[in-house]
This record gives sequence, structure tokens and C-alpha cells, in this order.
Amino acid sequence: MQKMAIPWQLILIYTLIAGLIAAITSPIIGSSLFLTGLEVFMIVQLAKRRNFKLSLREIGFAATTIWGFSTILKDVVLELMTFIPGPGWIARVIVAMVFVFFLGILADMRFR
Repeated sequence: MQKMAIPWQLILIYTLIAGLIAAITSPIIGSSLFLTGLEVFMIVQLAKRRNFKLSLREIGFAATTIWGFSTILKDVVLELMTFIPGPGWIARVIVAMVFVFFLGILADMRFR
């Protein structure tokens, strides 16, 4: 059985989209839901790429888990934004991109 390479292009595309979404919506309250939707969509696409069948329950669990982790990260970034709004917004973009990138790698590892 041959192992497939990590789909770097797909993960990097979602990472860049996450950065763009985070940059555009940084000052908007509740905009992290857009990122959660993107992350769930990425997980579903990675699963399809590996011919891994995801049930609706697993997708819901993944969405809930992602939302929980992203909420914790968002709270940290919001604390930064409270003190220094400009760098706080930049930090939010960086956190969103790093989170999506590593989530993509972890999801791909799960579906091998």
C-alpha cells in the first residue's frame, strides 16, 4: 500500500484563505465562525482526498472541537487587541493562519 504525500498545496490554499478572512474580518465580532466553517470544509476536503468516509456525527464533533480551540485562541488574541489594536489584529491573522495550517496537517495525518 503506497502512502500519499501530504497535500501541501491544498493546505496552503486554505491557510492563505484563512489569513485573508482573518485580515478582512478582524475587527468584526463573531467573525471567527467564518474561519470555523473554512476549517470544517478543509477537513471534509482532506478526508475526500484520502477516500476517508466521514459521518455527519464526526463532522459535527470536528466542528465543535475546532470551535472550542479557536475560541480559546481568539480570547488570547482579543486580550492582545484590548491593549494594542493594530498589532492585535495582525496577531489574529497570524494565529488564524497557523491554526489552519497545523489543523490541515493533523487532519491529513488522521486520514492516512
